[in-house]
Amino acid sequence: MISVEAVKERLNAGDFKGALKRAKLIPDSVKRLIALSLVMREFPREEVLSEMLETVESVSGTAERAVAYSIIGRAFYILEREKGGSFYFDKAVSLAKTIPTPMLRGEVLAGIARNLVLADRYTDAYLLFSEAVDEIQRSRGLSSKALETLLRVARLIEKSADEIPNEKALAFYRLARDIYDSLFFKLQAKHLSDKIALIEDVLKHGRTVVTELIEKGDVERAIEVMRFLPLEDRAVEMLHLSYWLFLHERPYLARKVFNDALDLILVGKFQPRDGEIFSIALKMLKIGRLEEPLVLAGVIRDIALSSELLGEVALAYFRKDPVKARSIAEGIRDESVKRKVLNALEGDGDVGHEQGLPLTGGGEGDRALPEDG
Repeated sequence: MISVEAVKERLNAGDFKGALKRAKLIPDSVKRLIALSLVMREFPREEVLSEMLETVESVSGTAERAVAYSIIGRAFYILEREKGGSFYFDKAVSLAKTIPTPMLRGEVLAGIARNLVLADRYTDAYLLFSEAVDEIQRSRGLSSKALETLLRVARLIEKSADEIPNEKALAFYRLARDIYDSLFFKLQAKHLSDKIALIEDVLKHGRTVVTELIEKGDVERAIEVMRFLPLEDRAVEMLHLSYWLFLHERPYLARKVFNDALDLILVGKFQPRDGEIFSIALKMLKIGRLEEPLVLAGVIRDIALSSELLGEVALAYFRKDPVKARSIAEGIRDESVKRKVLNALEGDGDVGHEQGLPLTGGGEGDRALPEDG
């Protein structure tokens, strides 16, 4: 029997047709809809939405259909069709509120709120989560099952907060903390209180807090709170973190953080300061990284700095790959730097950035410095 996991396997392989085909073969309507939503997330296409709309009509049960409608609403938002998304989210909430049992009603509202978070409707999600908690607490004295449901909702709220990329996450963390506290889960409540305090510190003092975490080697918390920095600062701190990870021999994570930072720079409507990128690139060169500084040279707008960095990269590449070194040198836009690097590569000077070859300026050691730090 085809399962959701089988669909995930095809998605991991980048196989849209295979994933969609397997999703459509799942007999259970709810599981089929979940599988289709995974396909939609990876391959946002009208074709997938059509399958989801067809599937939702076969979902039985008020609670199940209410959550299913919210999954459809989220799919519309993925396709940037907000009107359709709002329609299905409203339909989901209206249906959920017809459920007679407060505990089940609250649990379903929480499921809808979760999908609102995934649709980036954070304020609406918070209000619905709060309403869900109130509903479940009505049943709190009736059974241990109500307490278990409340705990599951608290964890769902916390998980949602972890995925919100701005200060709105704080309200979600506080709500989850208060639930843990009311249930006497003191360790969980304290963990969230500490996280809230750290986020507030980052929002107040900015990059300084993240830099200190990186320097102390507290990588997990640094990654966790970077999302609360402005995009420009976040990108630079991610590059700093990438360097730290390479330095401490964690190349897989270092490359991932580097690529995420680069994506942020390339798609964001901002430009980090050239001098900061230049400085980080040189640090990476000093620990033997070559590809990353080469990529960063293409991000730097200042021709002089970009040319100097490319020159350093070409010289560093020489012993490993002379052909590539020359190719890099040929791409240097500052003609003066290009001539000096090519001369060095051809044997007219010491080759290697570690020798301190002056790439810019007229005199020995007259190296260009970043104008903006």
